[in-house]
Order: sequence, then structure tokens, then C-alpha cells
Amino acid sequence: EFDEERATRPSQPNVILLLMDDWGFGDVGAYGGPQQNGSDTKVKTPNIDKLARGGIIFTDYHTANPVCSPSRAALMTGYYPARLSIHTALNSNAVDNKREGQANFLNLSVPTVTELFHKAGYLTGHFGKWHLGGTKSPPAPPPTAYGIDEAATFNSNDPDHQLGNSSQPYWAGLSSTLIIDNAIQLIEKARNTSKPFYLNLWFHIAHAKLDPTPEQLQVYNNTCTRPSTNQTHCPQQIYWSSQTDADTQIGRLVDALHQHEVANNTLTVFTADNGPEDPMVYHNAKGTTGPFRGRKRSLYEGGHRVPFIVHWPARVQAGRVDNSVIGGVDWLPTVAKLANVSVDQTVLEAIDGEDISQAILNPKGSPARYRKKPLFWEWRYAVAGNCWNQAPHLAMRNGQWKLLMNADGSRLELYDMQLPSTSGKNTTYYELTNVAGQEQDIALLMKKDLLAWLQTLPSGPHFISPNLGCGQYPFPHTQPEDIQP
Repeated sequence: EFDEERATRPSQPNVILLLMDDWGFGDVGAYGGPQQNGSDTKVKTPNIDKLARGGIIFTDYHTANPVCSPSRAALMTGYYPARLSIHTALNSNAVDNKREGQANFLNLSVPTVTELFHKAGYLTGHFGKWHLGGTKSPPAPPPTAYGIDEAATFNSNDPDHQLGNSSQPYWAGLSSTLIIDNAIQLIEKARNTSKPFYLNLWFHIAHAKLDPTPEQLQVYNNTCTRPSTNQTHCPQQIYWSSQTDADTQIGRLVDALHQHEVANNTLTVFTADNGPEDPMVYHNAKGTTGPFRGRKRSLYEGGHRVPFIVHWPARVQAGRVDNSVIGGVDWLPTVAKLANVSVDQTVLEAIDGEDISQAILNPKGSPARYRKKPLFWEWRYAVAGNCWNQAPHLAMRNGQWKLLMNADGSRLELYDMQLPSTSGKNTTYYELTNVAGQEQDIALLMKKDLLAWLQTLPSGPHFISPNLGCGQYPFPHTQPEDIQP
């Protein structure tokens, strides 16, 4: 029999993490949304926008890495992924992982958010992408080994619980439907057993390959004046159609929450694993980073600053825009605090994330909050696309300041990330003007902290792309080669 009091009391909310793949900061209507040049056509994300209007839009959220697997590992554990020897997308071949200095899968000894919620009595589910280990030899654990009760995934070593048949036509186009179908079934099960639920819904969209159905493409029939000679549909139509269908399925999910009378006390978070793919890698990758430089794989903002929307009618005031600095590593301690899920103090002291729940619960008009600790990033591999996106391979954000550099001290770049006023232009906010020369004391102090953090990472083979961070272009301005440590 359904226990309504237990399911709806604020101390034990349901939790849904909607994690999109390769969505940029500007890929959602609520964040400005891209518009086709020369037309009134804009990307349609009405259901995501509705979540944003009913909750909080965070403008300064950062993934822990500009690529898939490491970003996901941070969400699951609260650790910087480099500490777990997960530096880029995990390969299904152990030989390739070894060559890149990587683990084969997420270490089972590390506590995960799903494990914590499972132990707290939640029904836990993971539907969609996994990408935290898929090797056959050594065999990567299935998702259910990480405190997950029910799973239907891809990019995993779990052949008995796959998300449909990925070899079928239009699988990519139908993947969002499959994810939400599984989610609704788990919600029904949780309601029937009087248990709260925790759901990881990790979408395929908008990762390559995109394969929208003819019906999905109809939404943007007039997006392009004319596809190129060898195309039946233009890349923008394919990209937006895929995103809008994902939005439609999110709308189905929200409807199901209302139908089962659990919407009010369900904490729903919408975000992405990293910035958008570069069109030079996949021609249909038409995502936008909004005003920011960089894309997927880059440590400039466009590679790791993505949407972060929080919706929770029972506890969160609607219509807020918050500029607090938040990192992907903060998810585990924050959601555990919000749900009153116990976490050992030794775990909280060991992880890199911090509890930012107060930023979520604050009333409208509250000042933005800086993290107590800096955020750090590393990226060891090539950066695809235009040289404009070729960032150094280390970065750090401390308060309003962001520093980038290579481990050898080259390309020291400092930017003031304080939100500029509407009355003037702040080119350093958009990582266009390097101010390390003018702010030498800040640059040197942050450089020292960033190199000290690098020394705390596990030892092992370090695969560094020979083309990484070379910076053979005139930007950013004012290269401070004369600054010495």
C-alpha cells in the first residue's frame, strides 16, 4: 500500500538527474537558445524551459572535465576524475586504456551517490549511457555493482540489461523514449512499494551519431533554405530535432510525476556532461556554447560550463537565476545533504566536492556564492577543431579568477570571470584578454596552487598529446613570458 506521508515529506525527496550528452551552454531556450541565421527559427525546448521557470537557472556551473567518462565519474563520486585515473572517455579495450594512462573502470571501492542512496532505502535506477567501464578483459563491473537496483544502459559491460538494440535503425532517435519508458516503470514501482527513488537518466542525445526519425525531423522542416547537394537534411535540422525530441520525452517524465502524485517532492536536475562536440569531428554537431570560447575537450569555458537547472516545487523558489560557482564534484555531497542521506565524515573529508545546498535553498535575491575551495581541471589529449579552442591543459577557478597553463609553466593565462555589467564589455570574462601581466600577484599565487594540485594526482603513465596547448595563434593578448615563479 502506498505510504503517501513517507513519499512526500521534504526530508526524503525523490531525485532525478537528467544528464545530457554534449549539450552546450546555449543549447537550451532558457539559456538564450540558438537561433538560425536569417530566420525566426529557434531550438524548441519547452519542457526544459518550464523546469527552469519553476526552479533555478544556475549560470556558473562547471563539469569536472570537458569529456564524457571523467565528468560522469565526478558526478558519481565527488572526486576529481584524475584522482580515479579517469582522464578521457574510457575505452572498451584495456590496451588502449593502458596506453592513455587510464583505469579500465570506476573503482568499486570508491563510494558512489547511487550506493549511498541505495543504502538509505531508495530504489535506484540508471537508464541510458554508462561509460564508466566497458572492458571484457578484465571484466568491467555492470552498473548494478554500484548500488543501482535497476539498469538499462549502453557503453557498459552489461549485455543482459542493454537499452534496446543499438544496431537497429533510428536507435539514436528513439533512445530518449527508451530511457523515459524505463524511468516511468521504476517510478511506478517505487510508488507501489512506498519507496523514494533516485534516478540517473543519462541521455545519448546529442552525441554522435544522431539519427532522428522522419517524424522528429518534421519539427524543423523549414530550418534550412537548402541542404547541400549530397544531403537530405541539414546538420542544424538533425541536431535540433534530436534535442527537441529529448525535451519531449522529459515532458512525458514530468507528466508521469504528476500522474503518480510525486512531482511536488521530486528534486529534478537538468545538466550536461560537457560542452558541445566540434563540427570538425561530427558534421551534425551544431551545439552552441553561447558567448563562451571553447568546445568539448577544451578547458576554455565552452568545454565545461553547461546548463544546470534545479526544480523542486516543495523546497525551491521558482523563477530564480543564480550566479553561484558550482562544480560537478559537488553533486554527491549536495544531493545527499538535500535528501538527508547519511555520508560518513571520512568520505566527506576525502572527496573534492563540497555541499552547496544552501545556494539551492536560498530565497530569490540571495547573493551568489563562491565555493570555499577552488575548482581544478586537467586535460591531457588533443583538442579538436579550430585553434581558437586549443586551451592549455591545466585550469583552476578560484572565486572570480580563472587561470590556465601548461605544466611546464607556458601559456599562463588569467581571466576575471566576474559577471560583467550590462553597461560595458568585459573581454576577459569571455577569455579574450589575458590579464596575467596586469595581475601578476594573483597569477603567481594561483599558478603555485595549480601545480601543487597536479602533484597530488596519482602517479602513472602520463599521456600528453604533442599538439596540446601549443597556442600558435595571436590570442589571448599579453602573453606574460616575463613572469617568473
